[in-house]
Amino acid sequence: MTTLLALKDRLLRFEPTARVLDHWLARQELGALRPFDFDPVAVPSVLPFVYLLERLGDRLRYRVSGEEVNRLFGSNHTGLHLDEVVPPEVYPVVAPYFLRVFDPAVCIFKGRVVLPDRDYLEFERVLMPVRHNGRLHLLGCLALSGGSPLRRDGIVVEEIGPGFDFTVFDLATGAVEHDRVEAVPVLPRTGVWRQQLG
Repeated sequence: MTTLLALKDRLLRFEPTARVLDHWLARQELGALRPFDFDPVAVPSVLPFVYLLERLGDRLRYRVSGEEVNRLFGSNHTGLHLDEVVPPEVYPVVAPYFLRVFDPAVCIFKGRVVLPDRDYLEFERVLMPVRHNGRLHLLGCLALSGGSPLRRDGIVVEEIGPGFDFTVFDLATGAVEHDRVEAVPVLPRTGVWRQQLG
């Protein structure tokens, strides 16, 4: 059976995402994987790369948004909903994976992104369930090539090509699901994507 540690070592290239998943795993007791009470300042070295989302029906709202997350998108997301931040072309593809975290599950989401002021960059996100103020929340960590250091523990993970890769680890069953969405930039350096069909 695949473990979250094995998935980390196979999929995560960047120090912030690997470190926050290590923190999440270190808080687990006797192998029973479950959400725990989380204080955003508990992992100070990755605080700029993390965000905390609360679920409000079918929408997710940012409770906390780190400096690096805000810098990447050019605005502070705190108080905004995920569907107000993610481009409308991409939202229907990624939203189900964010919502899966509340099942609960851990999701590793990787791909390439085009931003108006940046090159075609590799990113990875780790999405994990935590408890905050007695309620289930999504703790996310975002790392981006060109701004996030690679892992320092000697494990080398290959870069990912265009498109999006999703890996979901179901905490109740230990089942692992993988999905890939081929996507290409429609207009270079605008952040606009279209799903590649067939």
